[in-house]
Formats: sequence, C-alpha cells, structure tokens
Amino acid sequence: MTPPTTTPVLQTLSAQQVEGLKQRISGALSYIVNTNSLTTYFRNAPLLARYRTELQLDATHDLAAVPGTSTPGVNLGTFSKSVPLSTYEDYRPYISRFMETPCLQSSVDSLLAPGFPAFIATSSGTSGGSAKYFPKYMHPMKWTVSSMAASTPEVDGPTKCAMFSLRYTHTLDILDGQGAAKKIPFSFVAAGTLRNYHEWGIEDDAELIKTRISGQVTPVAVAFIKSYHTFLLLHALFAMSERSLTTFNTTFITIFSDLVRLIKDHWEDLVRAIETGEIPNFEGLDDLRPHIQTHLHPRPDRAEELRKIGANMHAVGWLKQIWPNLTLVIGNATGPFSAVLPSVQISVGPSVSVQSIVYASSEAWVGTIYNPKSGDNLYKIETANDVFEYLDVEQPESAEYVTQAWDLEVGKKYEVILTTRDGFWRYRQGDVLEMIGFAPEDGSPLFRFLERRNAVMRVAGEFVSEAELHQAVRSIEDDIGRVTEFTVVVDDRRFPQRYGFLLELESELEPGFRAHAVPHRLQEFLASTNSTFARFNSDSVVGEPSVRVLAAGTFSGYRSWKVGVSGGGSGQTKVPTIIYDPEARDWLLGHVVQELGAERNMKIGFLARWLRYRSLKILDRM
Repeated sequence: MTPPTTTPVLQTLSAQQVEGLKQRISGALSYIVNTNSLTTYFRNAPLLARYRTELQLDATHDLAAVPGTSTPGVNLGTFSKSVPLSTYEDYRPYISRFMETPCLQSSVDSLLAPGFPAFIATSSGTSGGSAKYFPKYMHPMKWTVSSMAASTPEVDGPTKCAMFSLRYTHTLDILDGQGAAKKIPFSFVAAGTLRNYHEWGIEDDAELIKTRISGQVTPVAVAFIKSYHTFLLLHALFAMSERSLTTFNTTFITIFSDLVRLIKDHWEDLVRAIETGEIPNFEGLDDLRPHIQTHLHPRPDRAEELRKIGANMHAVGWLKQIWPNLTLVIGNATGPFSAVLPSVQISVGPSVSVQSIVYASSEAWVGTIYNPKSGDNLYKIETANDVFEYLDVEQPESAEYVTQAWDLEVGKKYEVILTTRDGFWRYRQGDVLEMIGFAPEDGSPLFRFLERRNAVMRVAGEFVSEAELHQAVRSIEDDIGRVTEFTVVVDDRRFPQRYGFLLELESELEPGFRAHAVPHRLQEFLASTNSTFARFNSDSVVGEPSVRVLAAGTFSGYRSWKVGVSGGGSGQTKVPTIIYDPEARDWLLGHVVQELGAERNMKIGFLARWLRYRSLKILDRM
C-alpha cells in the first residue's frame, strides 16, 4: 500500500493524472480480457454476446490476432459500450455446476477464469437470502502479497494476536475421466485468501495445526475451532499470557468487542489457566486440545499481575493495563460496525490506535484505508488489479450511466460496479460509496462507505435504507444511552405491521426512564427524514416502531450461533442491519429483556383496531 502524502485530497485531476489513471485501469482490463477470453463463461454467456461480436473473435476465441486488443484505450472503449450491467443471477447457472453430483472436470474446468478455483468463497447471506458462492482463482502472487501486506501493516514489536479462521465448511471433489478427485474447499473469503497467501492447502492441515507462526501469540490450531466463543476465549488466553503484546488484528471490530466482553465474563477462568498452564474445559476443542495445550505453559507471576489489574472493562485504558505495549487494534469499524467503536476506544485508551485497514467483499478486494491514523475512514480504491466503475445512484440503473474513475464528482454517491480477474463482468456489487476526492500521489478515487444499495427496510410500499435506520438509532441515544449494536425486523404482532428495533445497550437504563417516548421519537425521526415512511405511517399502513432491549452479550451470542449453524469460520460473521430470516429473528427475540413503550403501544394498537372496526361498520351501512 502506497503511504499517503500530507498533500490535501484532490478535488479534480490534472490531464497527466487522468492519463495515468486510464492507463492503469485499461491495463487491468486488458489483463482480465486476455486471461479470461477462453473461459466457458466468456465464450457462451449471453451477457457478453455483443462484446464478443465487437472483438471480432474467431472460432477459437483467440485475442492474439484481434486488431486493437493490445491498445488499452480501444479495449476500454469497446468494453464500455458493449457489456451491460450484471447481477449474481447472470452467473448462478454456471456456478451451480460446482454443486452438481458428481462434479466433473469437463463441466467446471476454466468456467469463469482459467483452471480450477483455489477455493469457493461463501457469502454470509445476512439479510435472509440464500448464500451466494464466488469461485476464487489463483492469480499472480504479487497481487495477493500486496493485498495481504495492506491488511497486516508492520508495527513495532514482534507480538501480535491475529484472530482469523482457517476453517472451511466442506470440500468439493472435482472428478476427472479416471475418477481421480481434486478437492476444493468452501470457506469465507478471509480464510481462503489467508490460505492462498501462505500457500496452505487443506492437505497441509494435519501438520499445520501443530505449529505456531513466528510473532503470533496464538497457535495455528485455534484457527480451526468451530465454536465462536471458544475461538475467542483461546485467543484471549494466549494474548493475556503475553504481557508484551502489541497488536490485535481481525476482520470486524465487533469481533474484538466480543473478545473484550468474554475476557471480563471469564476473567478468573482465564487467569487460573495462565497460572496452571491448563486449558479450561471450553466446548468444541475436541481433537484440537492437545495441539493447543502443548503451547500453554504455567505462568504464575503473570497470573498474579493480572489479578492485581482485575476485570474492569469499563475503565478507560483497562486493556492497556493488561498489555502495556499495545499500540494497534485492526478491524473494520465502518458502517454497521462503527457502533461499538466508542466502547472499544474506552477499553484500550486514547494512546491505542483503532484502525480500519481494508475494504473487501466476497466478490473482490476493493481498496485500502487512506491515512489510517486519521480516523476519517477514507478508502483508496484499487485501480491496478480488478476494474472498478461507478453508477450514480441518482441515475437510471443501466450501463449507459456508468461513470469512469476520472469522471467522478466529489460529493456524489455511487454504486460499485466490478469486473474481476475471477470472471465477473460489470457486476453490481451493491455497496454505495460517497466520493470524497482523489489521492494526490496517483489520482486513485477516495471514497467513504455509506450503505448497501438494495438493503432496505419495508413492510408496505415505503423504502428505508440502512443509513437512515442507523441515523434513527443515533437520534435516540440521548434518551437511552449508547446503543452498541442493533438490528431491525418486521414486527407483525399487531396491526398495522411496524419496524421492530432490537437494541443492545452499553449500560442499563436509568430508573424512572420515560420508556414510552422512545418508539414515538423513532417514528418522528423516520417520518421527518423519509417521505415514503411518512406517507405510509400517516395512513396507518406502517405502525409506530417497537423497541425491544436485548440482554447484554446477545449479539456476541448471535455470532456464535451463526458460526455453529453455518459451519464456517469465526472471523467473518456479521450482524445485518435488517433481518428478514425468520430463524435468525426468532433467535434474537428469545433474548429480549425489556420492551420500551409496550403499554402505550398496546393502547395505540387497540385504538387502531377499534377505528378500523368502526370504519368497516360504516362501510357496511353505505
């Protein structure tokens, strides 16, 4: 990752910078087209029919003799006018071949990109939709190395706690003509990428679980633990035993927040384990226990030091007392993950930097944080590997309105459009970003993440975005205190249906708190900021929101439950802002400890039903 300069962010680009940006993007596109032109998808997909015609490909689909393909400008211009936007449904019939039984080599060889995938990334399906699968292929190692280097920046001191999973849910056997099988793992993208970076195949796992990487406090076997809570507790155990720890690194800052809570809740068990050198009887260790136990040794002096510190997670800088050399906590703290950031900063203290480093998704590595110590969460878009284009959210959703990087306008909101080395073409990734400016060192776009474009809450004809729901929750924090995490479900317990806010609070509500006012404040805020909500709410089609408080630690428990249900790794489990999945909703509702304004809502609900009844009676008489 190129270090940012102290030069202010650019609002426009010079002609020279525009040309440099065009060359990098065109070069990336030329690589993708030339590399993937012989794949099944490129040769057969209706999506690319016009592009194939424009390229004047012969029967072999060989680009070598096609005039102009070596000229980046020609290639980019042809591409822009010939390839429409795509969604996952354009790839599902092809990707589904990996799910066939048996899965034959002839069916999936060079399907989306050359050869076979190194792994198949599984999306979390957080909004209740079915999981999506993204075959991830091997590419020149220099790109993987640069990406991983950006996610694990160098820090002073050798001692780190990297909380990543290496688990996979299952493997796919791809059979050749003689019946021999090539095994491909299904995993979250973080686990698969980490394996690729270190060149760890699943056949290496038996030896890998016996090791500990130099500079890491936790043995590798912990990365194979299925139970989310046990995964975190073992990281906590080895981290607490090492006073010189400098860095925590994980995917999302909510995972680090869960770690802090578990340290508090299991303080004495962890300290005793450090004292005796014996791992507690945590669930889910099974055959991994001996491989982990061999790395834990009795440290009674360290245990005594920890007992003197005590488990006071709400004290400013408590974790700095446990680890005096702690300087950096890495984890995505943007968007829906930002709610826990204040409590995390209190725990580590002002001298410890909490940084978001990378912006990635199951589909692609999008970019890296720009000037991570600034705290402004600006991401610098990658412009040399995959191809990123941008769709103005205020324009019609078609390819003719796609904007190139050098034509972006500061202050506008854009949806990300991806063309990837893994064989996706002008794919609507769905993230909405706000354009902030251009990096002065190379002209790359700088964005701030806002929300998911198609993740909206609705119970009737209204549309309320994730960003608006987050703003609504922030608007009631003066009344109820800080909300550490939340989600929204459809509350259909009474007529009319309403938004059901499920909140976890940083501290208990004060005695005498006027709970009945909170749902009404949410209603007023949403009505004042979203005209569609205001219209349907005023017509009594959408009711006043309900607000239910969850027990402390519920969302941490939810992540653990989701890991158990999915069978995936512990490093990439998210709580969605909006949940439609009935199983996930019911699990959370089982942890409600209080409903705010319940008595008032019952009266309002009764009145609404009575008015509806009276209206029907009047109509009967007409």
